[in-house]
Amino acid sequence: MPLRLLQLTDPHLFGDPGGQLLGITTRRSFESVLALALSESPAPDALILTGDLVHDETPVGYRYLRERLNRTGIPYYCIGGNHDIQSLMMEQLGPAALVSVALRRLDGWNLIFLDSSEPGSDGGRLTETQLTQLTDLLADERAPALICLHHHPAAVGSAWIDRIGVANGASLLDLCNRHPHVKAVLFGHVHQEFSAWHGDCRLLGAPATCFQFEPRSRDFAIDEIPPGYRELMLYPDGRLTTRVVRLVEYAERPLYQAGGY
Repeated sequence: MPLRLLQLTDPHLFGDPGGQLLGITTRRSFESVLALALSESPAPDALILTGDLVHDETPVGYRYLRERLNRTGIPYYCIGGNHDIQSLMMEQLGPAALVSVALRRLDGWNLIFLDSSEPGSDGGRLTETQLTQLTDLLADERAPALICLHHHPAAVGSAWIDRIGVANGASLLDLCNRHPHVKAVLFGHVHQEFSAWHGDCRLLGAPATCFQFEPRSRDFAIDEIPPGYRELMLYPDGRLTTRVVRLVEYAERPLYQAGGY
């Protein structure tokens, strides 16, 4: 049987259960997407949360997230985004909070987590130390690998958000080219479904669990499509299949005329 992983990204939670961002009660939308994700069989082997977990920089949101995910009984891994506070993540999420470069082995696959956040910036960057550690790791570990980070390492076609991806994303993609056992790079941040190839490596973005960004937009723009998650099936021979699943509908409507947040 393949590994079944679910990616949930950019929940932008608040400590206040009624906290809203651009008109969306983010805890409510996260609960709705999580319920949908857990409604299908078989149960996932792990949940991967790719950043912008908590928006209001308070411990309560992280505590809620920990308690909610613990109730699922499913292993989960969390990396931070540009809206996260690393110290709070580590304090409240414990070993599920992964920073810098982290490796988790799961049934013949290597899940590699990178912290792409850059203090004081909405964009991301990987340090030379991280790239060196990743190079050494990929040289030593030859199992099929999935790399997970928050920021996108290549352009997704929206000019405004492509300015705040991984500034040195080309270095990461070059490493993937030189290590064909890296099968995919998984990221959040873009609040939209994205799939492309870089050589033999897949680049995969996912919808946010809250509001979505309009694809291929020059300026900040909100899409009408509902929230969702990404499912990944990882096979023992290194094959990977994936799909995006969305709520059929979601009652709240975001503030479409917003110019940012």
